[in-house]
This record gives sequence, C-alpha cells and structure tokens, in this order.
Amino acid sequence: MNPAASLTVAVLAGGHSRRMGRDKAALPLGPERLLQRVVRRLRPYAAAVLVVARTGDAYPWAGAPVVADRYPERGPLGGIATALHHAATPLLAAVACDMPFVSGPLLHHLARHLLQHPHDDIALPRDAHDIQPLHAVYRVERARPAFVAALARPRASIRAAFGGLRVRVFPAADLAAFDPARAFWNINTPADYRALREALGLPPEPSAGPTEVSP
Repeated sequence: MNPAASLTVAVLAGGHSRRMGRDKAALPLGPERLLQRVVRRLRPYAAAVLVVARTGDAYPWAGAPVVADRYPERGPLGGIATALHHAATPLLAAVACDMPFVSGPLLHHLARHLLQHPHDDIALPRDAHDIQPLHAVYRVERARPAFVAALARPRASIRAAFGGLRVRVFPAADLAAFDPARAFWNINTPADYRALREALGLPPEPSAGPTEVSP
C-alpha cells in the first residue's frame, strides 16, 4: 500500500505560544506564515492534512481544514487524540506547527515501516536528546483508544499513551538521510524566529507590537 494514501497528517496549532509572546502559527515568513509553510511541505506526502486548533474557525488561511481540539488545555496529548478521532486513514502523523523544516520524506519512511510491520503501533523518531512524538506516525485503530484512556489520567503526557502500544523507536543515526537535526527544529522564542528568518534568507522583521496570545 502507498504510504501517502494511508496517511493523514495532523498539524497541532493549539498551544498558547507564551515564550514567543505572539501566535507562532501566524509568524510571517515571506509570502506565507509558519503554519502555511508546514502544511505546504507535508501536503504531497499524505492523503489529507488537517490542523488541530483551539477553535474550528481559527486560521482560515491555513491551506487545510481546521478542527477544534476536543480536549482543550490537555496539550499535545489532547491534540493527537483529536486528530486520531478525525483521521479517515489507517495511519496518522502528528507534527507541531512550529517545525519549519518538518520532513515529509521522513514521515513517508515511518509510515512505510508501519505498513510493512503490522504488529508495530507507533514509528517514533529520536534525536540525540529525546524521542520526537510530534514527528511520529501512529496506527489509528490502536492508538485512538490508548490516547483517550491516557486522557483520563490527570496531567498525563503523550508518553502515558505508549504503555499498551508497540513502539518502534528510530535513533537519529538511522535517520541521517532525512537531516533530523533540521527536521526536528522548533521555533519557541523570538530568538528562534530571528534565527529562522536568517536561515531562510529573509530580512529582519520590521518592528511590530506583539499580537494577542491567549492567557
């Protein structure tokens, strides 16, 4: 089976962007915004791309359908559970909206592994520091109930959903062809944003007051 035909990609954009001081998803990058860039990079590698946001009417310019987070204030765990609810394909990739170099080829590689290894439930990359559950691929049928069950535990994280699932971890050394250091880079602070603009050859952003961010 073609990995792209079996894969929905969910871009999680429901965070509060507190360290940035403004909505990360809407950060301008030349003719597009950060969320648009992530969606554009992933669209060729999936049957569908959707955005999980605080409300369903957020980001009308995203370039992909936006669904409301079913589990607000539960962080990425709730975002992935929401995406698993909406996915109409056997596999789901979950990524963060603040990963400007998110790798469609890497997600394609992870999806192919799950298609070829039906006993594995999650294809999970790891860099030199930690696992990367927001650049991973999940088997929808088995992951959906596991994530919903994890949400029943107060203050649970994504890792809480992994206990009953078979996880295949891919170390960074096995993913060198996909440039994981760049693929996993996320933009959290104004300094990160300035570094990204420089990396993309964009001029410094004109001075502007911060946009409103949810408390």
